[in-house]
Amino acid sequence: MVVLLALAGFEYFGKVSENGHRPAIAPGLAAIVSAPLAAYWVGEGALPLVIVFSFMVGAMSFIGARSIESGPMPNMAITSLGITWIGIMGAYAALMLDWSNFGGGTPWGTDTLVITAIGIVANDVGAYFVGSAFGRTPLRGWISPAKSVEGFLGGTILTLLVMVILGLQDVFDTWSSMSHLLMLGIVISIFAPLGDLTESMFKRNLDVKDFGTLVKGHGGVLDRFDGFLFTLPAVYYLFLVVEPWTAFTPS
Repeated sequence: MVVLLALAGFEYFGKVSENGHRPAIAPGLAAIVSAPLAAYWVGEGALPLVIVFSFMVGAMSFIGARSIESGPMPNMAITSLGITWIGIMGAYAALMLDWSNFGGGTPWGTDTLVITAIGIVANDVGAYFVGSAFGRTPLRGWISPAKSVEGFLGGTILTLLVMVILGLQDVFDTWSSMSHLLMLGIVISIFAPLGDLTESMFKRNLDVKDFGTLVKGHGGVLDRFDGFLFTLPAVYYLFLVVEPWTAFTPS
């Protein structure tokens, strides 16, 4: 997970640099790598520290520049954007995994992360096929004409269907309640497309097709995992609110 976030950060800073911006790349990448590690070892309380200290270090890097031509304000904003978007939001996967350390090694965190991944993939697949076949109404045309309302609904339906199948098969101990799984499906169906739209909006602003070229024809790591970055924090707090492990009764 840390490697994926680091690669996504490398793609982000590389692409904005190609576009003429000059972010604080070293502090930015260090913060992106530090965020999930700190979250896993310390907990949620580590994330504000990562934000604050990375901002300080980034500011010092621009203070050390030769002139105002370094563009400290816009470039600090671009640096902070990458840290928050990739490092902080991605760190919620580490917070989920950390829950599997409680109680002598429970499946709570790993179950949640795996189900979230399944749900996001289902959402992408449903949106793609329904949108390709029936898409007529742009979701946000100025961001991405290819994304449609019909595709959004198709992604939602398939996500909820997959959650129902998981519930009927009783695959996971942690998420054993159908109502909890449906809530999880709704959260994924809202935030995964939002993450996708956000990344498309940034790409449109930079006038680039993809952030990376790791997978030929499919972009880079950031292009493949954009839906995760918005979904992870939302799922994590749903996890804390509904406490899905309480619905499991050991046999």
